[in-house]
Amino acid sequence: MKRFCIGLLLFLLAAGVYAAEDKPTRTLSVTGTAEVNVAPDICYLSFGVQTRDPKSATAAYKANAGQMDAVIAAVKTAGIPAKDIQTANLNLAPQYRYEEKPSRRLFDGYLVTHSLNVKVRDLARVSAVLDAAVSAGATEVGSVSFTVENPKKYTADARVEALKAARAKAEKIAEVAGVKLGRPLSISENEPGGWGRYYAQANVALDRAESASMDMPVEPGEMKLTHTVNITYEIE
Repeated sequence: MKRFCIGLLLFLLAAGVYAAEDKPTRTLSVTGTAEVNVAPDICYLSFGVQTRDPKSATAAYKANAGQMDAVIAAVKTAGIPAKDIQTANLNLAPQYRYEEKPSRRLFDGYLVTHSLNVKVRDLARVSAVLDAAVSAGATEVGSVSFTVENPKKYTADARVEALKAARAKAEKIAEVAGVKLGRPLSISENEPGGWGRYYAQANVALDRAESASMDMPVEPGEMKLTHTVNITYEIE
Protein backbone atom coordinates (compact mmCIF):
# COMPACT_ATOMS: atom_id res chain seq x y z
CA MET A 1 0.00 0.00 0.00
CA LYS A 2 2.84 2.34 0.90
CA ARG A 3 4.56 1.64 -2.41
CA PHE A 4 1.33 2.32 -4.24
CA CYS A 5 0.93 5.71 -2.52
CA ILE A 6 4.51 6.70 -3.33
CA GLY A 7 4.01 5.64 -6.94
CA LEU A 8 0.77 7.59 -7.19
CA LEU A 9 2.43 10.67 -5.69
CA LEU A 10 5.28 10.48 -8.22
CA PHE A 11 2.79 10.06 -11.04
CA LEU A 12 0.81 13.12 -9.92
CA LEU A 13 4.00 15.20 -9.61
CA ALA A 14 5.10 14.16 -13.10
CA ALA A 15 1.69 14.97 -14.48
CA GLY A 16 1.87 18.39 -12.88
CA VAL A 17 5.28 19.00 -14.44
CA TYR A 18 4.05 17.99 -17.89
CA ALA A 19 0.97 20.13 -17.48
CA ALA A 20 3.15 23.10 -16.58
CA GLU A 21 5.39 22.43 -19.55
CA ASP A 22 2.44 22.10 -21.94
CA LYS A 23 0.95 25.40 -20.81
CA PRO A 24 1.46 27.83 -23.73
CA THR A 25 3.46 30.98 -23.15
CA ARG A 26 1.35 34.09 -23.55
CA THR A 27 3.03 36.72 -25.68
CA LEU A 28 2.56 40.24 -27.00
CA SER A 29 4.19 41.27 -30.30
CA VAL A 30 4.68 44.93 -31.20
CA THR A 31 6.57 47.02 -33.71
CA GLY A 32 8.33 50.30 -33.12
CA THR A 33 9.28 52.76 -35.84
CA ALA A 34 11.50 55.82 -35.73
CA GLU A 35 12.42 58.40 -38.36
CA VAL A 36 15.64 60.38 -38.65
CA ASN A 37 16.12 63.30 -41.02
CA VAL A 38 19.51 63.21 -42.73
CA ALA A 39 21.17 65.73 -45.01
CA PRO A 40 22.43 64.16 -48.27
CA ASP A 41 26.20 64.01 -48.65
CA ILE A 42 26.53 62.96 -52.30
CA CYS A 43 24.85 63.73 -55.62
CA TYR A 44 24.63 61.42 -58.62
CA LEU A 45 24.38 63.07 -62.02
CA SER A 46 23.71 61.46 -65.39
CA PHE A 47 24.59 63.17 -68.67
CA GLY A 48 23.92 62.07 -72.20
CA VAL A 49 25.24 62.93 -75.65
CA GLN A 50 23.33 61.98 -78.80
CA THR A 51 24.72 62.34 -82.31
CA ARG A 52 23.22 61.36 -85.65
CA ASP A 53 24.59 60.95 -89.16
CA PRO A 54 22.35 60.36 -92.18
CA LYS A 55 24.73 57.88 -93.85
CA SER A 56 27.77 56.83 -91.82
CA ALA A 57 27.88 54.95 -88.52
CA THR A 58 31.57 55.84 -88.23
CA ALA A 59 30.86 59.54 -88.62
CA ALA A 60 28.11 59.41 -85.99
CA TYR A 61 30.41 57.51 -83.62
CA LYS A 62 33.34 59.89 -84.08
CA ALA A 63 31.15 62.94 -83.59
CA ASN A 64 29.76 61.47 -80.37
CA ALA A 65 33.21 60.52 -79.08
CA GLY A 66 34.54 64.02 -79.64
CA GLN A 67 31.54 65.64 -77.98
CA MET A 68 31.70 63.28 -74.99
CA ASP A 69 35.45 63.81 -74.60
CA ALA A 70 34.72 67.51 -74.28
CA VAL A 71 32.03 66.84 -71.65
CA ILE A 72 34.35 64.62 -69.60
CA ALA A 73 37.15 67.18 -69.76
CA ALA A 74 34.77 69.91 -68.62
CA VAL A 75 33.49 67.81 -65.70
CA LYS A 76 37.07 67.11 -64.58
CA THR A 77 37.90 70.82 -64.84
CA ALA A 78 34.89 71.49 -62.61
CA GLY A 79 36.61 69.48 -59.87
CA ILE A 80 35.39 65.90 -60.35
CA PRO A 81 38.16 63.23 -60.15
CA ALA A 82 38.35 60.47 -62.75
CA LYS A 83 37.33 57.80 -60.20
CA ASP A 84 33.92 59.47 -59.88
CA ILE A 85 33.21 59.48 -63.63
CA GLN A 86 31.89 56.35 -65.30
CA THR A 87 30.41 55.48 -68.69
CA ALA A 88 26.93 54.09 -68.11
CA ASN A 89 25.79 53.30 -71.63
CA LEU A 90 27.06 53.47 -75.21
CA ASN A 91 24.77 52.51 -78.05
CA LEU A 92 25.01 52.81 -81.85
CA ALA A 93 21.99 51.78 -83.90
CA PRO A 94 20.47 52.38 -87.35
CA GLN A 95 17.32 54.48 -87.41
CA TYR A 96 14.24 54.00 -89.55
CA ARG A 97 11.16 55.98 -90.42
CA TYR A 98 7.87 54.63 -91.66
CA GLU A 99 5.70 55.70 -94.53
CA GLU A 100 2.04 54.76 -94.67
CA LYS A 101 1.46 55.02 -98.42
CA PRO A 102 3.00 52.85 -99.58
CA SER A 103 3.59 51.09 -96.25
CA ARG A 104 7.34 50.70 -95.92
CA ARG A 105 10.30 51.20 -93.62
CA LEU A 106 13.01 53.57 -94.77
CA PHE A 107 16.56 53.88 -93.49
CA ASP A 108 17.04 57.19 -91.65
CA GLY A 109 20.70 57.28 -90.62
CA TYR A 110 22.65 56.21 -87.54
CA LEU A 111 22.14 57.34 -83.94
CA VAL A 112 24.78 57.12 -81.21
CA THR A 113 23.77 57.54 -77.57
CA HIS A 114 26.42 57.82 -74.87
CA SER A 115 25.57 58.40 -71.20
CA LEU A 116 27.83 59.19 -68.27
CA ASN A 117 27.38 58.81 -64.50
CA VAL A 118 29.11 61.34 -62.26
CA LYS A 119 29.42 61.45 -58.46
CA VAL A 120 29.59 64.91 -56.90
CA ARG A 121 30.75 64.76 -53.30
CA ASP A 122 30.86 68.52 -52.76
CA LEU A 123 27.18 69.43 -53.07
CA ALA A 124 28.01 73.10 -53.49
CA ARG A 125 29.50 72.19 -56.88
CA VAL A 126 26.47 70.42 -58.35
CA SER A 127 25.25 73.43 -60.32
CA ALA A 128 28.76 74.17 -61.60
CA VAL A 129 29.21 70.59 -62.81
CA LEU A 130 25.83 70.67 -64.56
CA ASP A 131 26.71 73.96 -66.22
CA ALA A 132 30.13 72.68 -67.33
CA ALA A 133 28.72 69.48 -68.84
CA VAL A 134 25.92 71.20 -70.74
CA SER A 135 28.18 73.99 -71.99
CA ALA A 136 30.67 71.37 -73.24
CA GLY A 137 28.09 69.49 -75.29
CA ALA A 138 25.82 67.31 -73.12
CA THR A 139 22.45 67.14 -74.88
CA GLU A 140 20.53 65.48 -72.06
CA VAL A 141 20.54 65.38 -68.25
CA GLY A 142 19.16 61.96 -67.34
CA SER A 143 18.93 62.54 -63.58
CA VAL A 144 20.11 64.61 -60.64
CA SER A 145 19.73 62.61 -57.45
CA PHE A 146 20.75 63.24 -53.85
CA THR A 147 21.40 60.55 -51.26
CA VAL A 148 23.82 59.52 -48.52
CA GLU A 149 26.77 57.36 -49.48
CA ASN A 150 26.75 55.25 -46.30
CA PRO A 151 23.25 55.26 -44.75
CA LYS A 152 24.06 52.63 -42.11
CA LYS A 153 26.12 55.07 -40.07
CA TYR A 154 22.86 56.89 -39.30
CA THR A 155 20.96 53.84 -38.07
CA ALA A 156 22.24 53.75 -34.47
CA ASP A 157 20.11 56.67 -33.27
CA ALA A 158 17.10 55.47 -35.24
CA ARG A 159 17.43 51.98 -33.75
CA VAL A 160 17.41 53.30 -30.17
CA GLU A 161 14.34 55.43 -30.86
CA ALA A 162 12.56 52.52 -32.52
CA LEU A 163 13.25 50.28 -29.49
CA LYS A 164 11.89 52.95 -27.16
CA ALA A 165 8.78 53.30 -29.31
CA ALA A 166 8.17 49.54 -29.27
CA ARG A 167 8.59 49.36 -25.48
CA ALA A 168 6.21 52.27 -24.92
CA LYS A 169 3.61 50.69 -27.18
CA ALA A 170 3.89 47.31 -25.41
CA GLU A 171 3.55 48.91 -21.96
CA LYS A 172 0.44 50.80 -23.02
CA ILE A 173 -1.21 47.71 -24.51
CA ALA A 174 -0.37 45.64 -21.42
CA GLU A 175 -1.82 48.33 -19.14
CA VAL A 176 -5.09 48.51 -21.08
CA ALA A 177 -5.33 44.72 -21.37
CA GLY A 178 -4.72 44.24 -17.65
CA VAL A 179 -1.64 42.06 -18.02
CA LYS A 180 1.93 42.34 -16.78
CA LEU A 181 4.66 42.85 -19.33
CA GLY A 182 7.50 40.34 -19.00
CA ARG A 183 10.88 39.87 -20.64
CA PRO A 184 11.39 40.18 -24.39
CA LEU A 185 11.48 36.77 -26.07
CA SER A 186 12.63 37.90 -29.51
CA ILE A 187 13.82 41.09 -31.19
CA SER A 188 14.29 41.69 -34.90
CA GLU A 189 14.76 44.78 -37.02
CA ASN A 190 14.21 46.00 -40.55
CA GLU A 191 17.31 47.90 -41.57
CA PRO A 192 17.20 50.25 -44.53
CA GLY A 193 18.62 48.34 -47.46
CA GLY A 194 18.65 50.13 -50.80
CA TRP A 195 18.09 53.75 -50.01
CA GLY A 196 15.90 55.52 -52.51
CA ARG A 197 17.48 58.64 -53.90
CA TYR A 198 15.81 62.01 -53.89
CA TYR A 199 15.50 63.11 -57.52
CA ALA A 200 15.71 66.83 -58.12
CA GLN A 201 15.61 66.58 -61.92
CA ALA A 202 14.93 63.75 -64.34
CA ASN A 203 14.93 63.32 -68.11
CA VAL A 204 15.69 66.93 -68.92
CA ALA A 205 16.40 67.49 -72.61
CA LEU A 206 18.66 70.47 -73.16
CA ASP A 207 19.30 72.78 -76.08
CA ARG A 208 22.97 73.78 -76.02
CA ALA A 209 22.46 77.23 -77.47
CA GLU A 210 19.77 78.13 -74.94
CA SER A 211 21.26 76.40 -71.87
CA ALA A 212 24.95 77.34 -72.18
CA SER A 213 26.42 79.12 -69.16
CA MET A 214 23.26 78.83 -67.13
CA ASP A 215 23.27 78.53 -63.36
CA MET A 216 20.74 75.82 -62.59
CA PRO A 217 19.46 76.12 -58.99
CA VAL A 218 19.57 72.69 -57.34
CA GLU A 219 18.64 72.11 -53.70
CA PRO A 220 19.61 68.87 -51.88
CA GLY A 221 17.01 69.16 -49.10
CA GLU A 222 16.82 66.38 -46.49
CA MET A 223 16.24 62.64 -46.59
CA LYS A 224 14.17 60.60 -44.16
CA LEU A 225 15.54 57.36 -42.70
CA THR A 226 12.93 54.96 -41.28
CA HIS A 227 13.98 52.15 -38.93
CA THR A 228 11.61 49.48 -37.58
CA VAL A 229 12.03 46.88 -34.83
CA ASN A 230 9.78 43.92 -33.99
CA ILE A 231 9.67 42.72 -30.36
CA THR A 232 7.77 39.83 -28.80
CA TYR A 233 7.28 40.10 -25.01
CA GLU A 234 6.18 37.47 -22.55
CA ILE A 235 3.09 38.53 -20.60
CA GLU A 236 1.80 37.30 -17.26
